[in-house]
Amino acid sequence: MSGWEEVPSLLVMATLGVPLLLTVAVMLPATRKGGALLAPWAALPTVVLGLSAGATVYWPHVLLGMRLYAPDEVTRTYLLFTGVLWLFSGLFARGYLREDGRKASFWGFYLATLVGNVGAVLARDMASFYLFFAMMTFCAYGLVVHSRDERAARAGRVYIIMALVGEVLLLAAFFLIAGTRINLTFDEVPRVVAQSPERALICVLILAGFGVKVGVLLLHMWLPLAHPVAPAPGSAVLSGTIIKVGVLGWLRFLPLGEASVPQVGQVLVVLGLAASFYGVLVGLTQREAKTVLAYSSISQMGFLTLAVGLALGAPEAAPVLVGAVLVYATHHSLAKGLLFLGAGLVHETGRRGWRAVVVWVGLVWAGLEIAGAPLTSGALAKLSLKSAEAVAHAPEVVPTLLSLAAVGSTLIMARFLVTVLPDAPEQGTRATGGMWLSWVLLLVVDTVLLVGPPVGSEFLPKLLEPKNLLSAAWPVALGVAVSVVAWRMGRSVPEIPAGDVLWPLSRRVLPGWRLLTRGAEREDSKPSELTVRTLRGFERMRDHFLRAVGRGEEGLSRLSHVGFLLLVFLGVFLFLLVR
Repeated sequence: MSGWEEVPSLLVMATLGVPLLLTVAVMLPATRKGGALLAPWAALPTVVLGLSAGATVYWPHVLLGMRLYAPDEVTRTYLLFTGVLWLFSGLFARGYLREDGRKASFWGFYLATLVGNVGAVLARDMASFYLFFAMMTFCAYGLVVHSRDERAARAGRVYIIMALVGEVLLLAAFFLIAGTRINLTFDEVPRVVAQSPERALICVLILAGFGVKVGVLLLHMWLPLAHPVAPAPGSAVLSGTIIKVGVLGWLRFLPLGEASVPQVGQVLVVLGLAASFYGVLVGLTQREAKTVLAYSSISQMGFLTLAVGLALGAPEAAPVLVGAVLVYATHHSLAKGLLFLGAGLVHETGRRGWRAVVVWVGLVWAGLEIAGAPLTSGALAKLSLKSAEAVAHAPEVVPTLLSLAAVGSTLIMARFLVTVLPDAPEQGTRATGGMWLSWVLLLVVDTVLLVGPPVGSEFLPKLLEPKNLLSAAWPVALGVAVSVVAWRMGRSVPEIPAGDVLWPLSRRVLPGWRLLTRGAEREDSKPSELTVRTLRGFERMRDHFLRAVGRGEEGLSRLSHVGFLLLVFLGVFLFLLVR
């Protein structure tokens, strides 16, 4: 093989190798300064790979036979928007952290999380995907607790507990899928799931396990706690790319296009629609800009949840719905990245001066994109979603509800602008450490991808059709009108604590946990009938899980090197955390 023929494979390896080497460089005192200097550029190979052609890399002796990259639409689209957001968030972080005493810790976690994120996108087999997904999940904890204060610690506890619950659910699903075959490629997984007698159970486990990352309703509580405490670049990638890996997990492991699971799909459609409204309703009560954005992400992820639910019920429409998911994921990633980074930038640019004007105009533009205003990427995304729903024969009420949800998206974006304005000083600082320039470049890329999107370009001419212009305009106009009326009235609503359902839930769970742990000390206390039924339910779940694990018992003996890699990863994780 000639040198030129090896370039695509080398490019695939560079997307993982560059950030991995920089992670090591940041950890070592002798190379830390140079590693931190190059760290902002770590995602550049990912962007290049997303724009060009790679080649599948197969390492038979790594893990259980690691396969990386395939030139399909899902992989290339994910690589492009993932690389772009990580690249500009890294360049933004260079200025954002210029006076932060924990820069080395941030860069270590940032780079390790990037490796996990990109690795999960590149992975073509179950074992590789799970390794990178777990790496991304646990290293992102370091971004959440970066400030090391009590608020960050509380958010980190909720994040890590929910992440562990998701990991357990995913492991159970993976054992059911692979059985004694140990590892499967993604070309095989949908067919195997479709033919499995446990198909419905596997789908539920996959939806719930990845749903923690996506922020599906009732699994969303970590999002509004983590985003406000993480540094702005960390929040940008958490909302822009990391939660999208949960959607990617759905696309990889669900039997989309292979089999119909209508009952599960209908539940997912209902959860998606409910989330699109619930995120807005709770977000409108928040007082902190990044918390408002977190609830906006919960609402926006409801649209993707809806699309996946429809694909589960209509296999023939799955390719069109997956295309709509990709368009929406790309749009939301860049727009939400602009908003989170912009929320951190207003402290530097203030309210006056030409740089401040550019930032405020850009924030309004990104807000209009999220709302789906005419001639924006949001309008393109929602047009592709509605077109896909028509192919899937969605109920007639769904397009109407989506239009009403667009009114809510406008309201919550207006709420964000109102909450972020008081954070900005009258006069900004002279030097922004490259933050302003990197943010503007991201805004430019976002606009360029509207004109030449990586997927969904067939919908561009339809954006100019009068019926589609009107369909996109009236929800935004109505939302703006309601926002103006509410602002003129000057009335505020009681704030719902961030994490919403977590707090009443914790009041119920913690006393029950104390009762269970005190049972041995109080033999005279007879548990209630509700407690007995609950414990029996947990026992049934445990027995089912153990049976699933038992099916893969033979293969577990071959996973010793996986365990070794995870132990190495855990050691790196702890080293970064204590810095």
